[in-house]
Amino acid sequence: MLRLFAFLLLAIGLPAAYAAPAAPADTVTNFHAVLLDNMKHAASYSCKDRMQRLTPAIDNTFDMPFLAQHVLRRQWSSLNDAQRSEFAATLKDMVVTTYASQFTKFNGEKFVTQDTQENGKMRSVRAQLELPAGDPVHFEYVLRETPAGWRTINVIAEGVSDLALRSAQYDKIFKDQGFDGLITQIRAQTAKLKSSC
Repeated sequence: MLRLFAFLLLAIGLPAAYAAPAAPADTVTNFHAVLLDNMKHAASYSCKDRMQRLTPAIDNTFDMPFLAQHVLRRQWSSLNDAQRSEFAATLKDMVVTTYASQFTKFNGEKFVTQDTQENGKMRSVRAQLELPAGDPVHFEYVLRETPAGWRTINVIAEGVSDLALRSAQYDKIFKDQGFDGLITQIRAQTAKLKSSC
């Protein structure tokens, strides 16, 4: 699970704990409840089941339009509307699949939402994943307020920014292989995750 956070980094079937978030910490806590539900039902949930539960949770946790634009940075302005929509959908599919393929077992793990800090218009929510053995995994959600509520625009795990890491990777692929090459690589990565999910 640590590699998921380090690489980082958005209803039917949702657990009862999932509710409309009123504060930044609620957004984080509700998302963790969905992840934990998937983990606890690993024996009965298929990959498809986990993805179905995660898709609305991703929408209610992450600002995917913002992420799609900012992960491509200066390359975004060179895309037409159809390409922007295609990239956003491809990115979301990869994010959903990543969470579905990583959070598949439960061994007594526990998510703990800690404090919220203000940073101008942004909010940073610190949390940790407590493991049955070993040190907890510390991470931080950076959120901004949108018309739909507080949404995550970056996840920082053990000091590693998902947005910065992903942006650097995608920028290099885009420069080397263009938009189509980037889409092909992301879809190939997603397909690989689905095959082992």
